[in-house]
Amino acid sequence: MNSTESRSSSRGRVWALRVLRGLGIITPFVWIFYQIELESLRRAFVAVPLWVLLPTLVLPVVPMALQGIRWWILLRTSLPSLSIGKTLECHFAASYYGLVLPGASAQEVVRAFILSRQVEYAVVWGSTWVSKILGLVGWIFVGLVGWGMTDPSFGSQNKDMAPILWVSALFMVLLLAASFSKTLTRPLREVVERFVPPRFLEKVASVRDAIYLYRTEYRALIGAMLLTVILQLILIFGTSIVIYAISGVFYFWLFALVLAFIEITVVILPLTPGGIGIREGLMAWLFESVGIGIEEVGIYIALSFLGNIARLVGGIPVAMGRLGQSADLD
Repeated sequence: MNSTESRSSSRGRVWALRVLRGLGIITPFVWIFYQIELESLRRAFVAVPLWVLLPTLVLPVVPMALQGIRWWILLRTSLPSLSIGKTLECHFAASYYGLVLPGASAQEVVRAFILSRQVEYAVVWGSTWVSKILGLVGWIFVGLVGWGMTDPSFGSQNKDMAPILWVSALFMVLLLAASFSKTLTRPLREVVERFVPPRFLEKVASVRDAIYLYRTEYRALIGAMLLTVILQLILIFGTSIVIYAISGVFYFWLFALVLAFIEITVVILPLTPGGIGIREGLMAWLFESVGIGIEEVGIYIALSFLGNIARLVGGIPVAMGRLGQSADLD
């Protein structure tokens, strides 16, 4: 009876999560398109120049490649013979799978799983964790700079953004300190050991040791951090160009603040595949607050979905069966 009740409770939680995920995807789109007037949308769409397709389709590939290179830089500290080609294959294939997998971090999990079957498990997952942390640190840094460079009137209309960014920054400092310090994590580890099987703890401990090694890898961390900021600035520039083509106004640091806030929120609330729905709802809310019409926001969202075509590049190594082959070593 207890076993039956446990299975029933588990199925109930799964269905509740699915319903919540479905609402997270659908509700923002219903809210956005409920506000759109079809005639106004048609006029705004006709006014969009065709050249906007170039940055929409091409620019996303560059940050994707830089993300893979950042991961490779971190991996090379422990796997100097790992080729950049194999790393990028796994990275782009994970981007391809990430189109349908739930959670904003699905891509990192998939690429780590693919590569960890061929090279040292702990090193791959340790570098994945450090890469993810650096990405969040980059967005917080860019967001805080954007806050300082943005017109104060925007800050007065969105007073909740600054506390969220500063709290996120504090949280990242604590997370970085915990990642590179066994002393800080020892009390938590002692509690977890009472409830988690020893075999699983051994794997976690090996990943923790791999992360801990990065505290002396200054060159790799600095290089990865610089790449992180560069790829995020490229993403911001791409957004600014597309919005300029749609609305005729060009913002950079304002969009730096907005995109940083959105990306941090999507990571904190990993409810939907790639943050779909949550990201678009935040875009509509924040873009409207700077004077961009809801019809123009709708066009931008449609173009951003078109930009996901770049992820299909990752289907090439999948179709060629490259992922099952051994890692290429220099």
